[in-house]
Amino acid sequence: MKRISFYIVIVLLGVSFFTSCEEQGLVTHTNDVSYVAFEKNMTTDTTGVSFKFYNEGENAKILLGVTISGKVQDKDLEFTVSVDPERTTLPATQYELPEKCVIKAGELTGEILVVLKYYEKLDTKAELLTLQVNDGGEVRQGPSVYSRAIISVSNLLFAPEWWTRNDGDVNNPYNIVEEWYLGRYSEKKYLMFLEELKKDGVVFDGKDMFILRKYALRLKNRIKDYNIQHPDEPMSDEYGKMEIPVAG
Repeated sequence: MKRISFYIVIVLLGVSFFTSCEEQGLVTHTNDVSYVAFEKNMTTDTTGVSFKFYNEGENAKILLGVTISGKVQDKDLEFTVSVDPERTTLPATQYELPEKCVIKAGELTGEILVVLKYYEKLDTKAELLTLQVNDGGEVRQGPSVYSRAIISVSNLLFAPEWWTRNDGDVNNPYNIVEEWYLGRYSEKKYLMFLEELKKDGVVFDGKDMFILRKYALRLKNRIKDYNIQHPDEPMSDEYGKMEIPVAG
């Protein structure tokens, strides 16, 4: 009797697991379908793009990460993306999507290149561009919360994620950029940092610490030179005297 009860429990657990996977659109034991999902959770993570980062007249080019699960590919996986019209406000004339996207054979991740174009409305308002993977052939969308990539596009200034994220833990929160390179965030400081980047045509994505240190040091010297020339009126921002720590 105990053995029969044990088998019943196993069967019920199996049915429950299968049903849960079906609800998410993912049947884990299926080996003929590849599920392509965006790296960011659409309910919590929006990719912010500001043309303040770019030179005048320059298009913004961003890479969106995607992951693959399900069928293990022994050849390049080709798929396409399109706009989710219900979650998009950016006009179709202001962006370019790739005709096809590719995840290389044997790889579990890939990138999608999106080109964004400036227009005057972005000076006062952020617009949304939301992308989705198109179902077709052996390709299906991944779990619902990773089935869309939401991009906020503007010419407004906002604190970048890399200057605000917690690089520590719950008990010891801190931000590396703030502590070691640029100090406390301010709009004026950030604008000046962007100006230094633009002089060399560089766009900083928060990943290359060499670039961060190089241009933070350049900004620090710029502030130092200004303060030498204006001893009675040192450079300041909304928090008072502007200072740049710069590690190393």
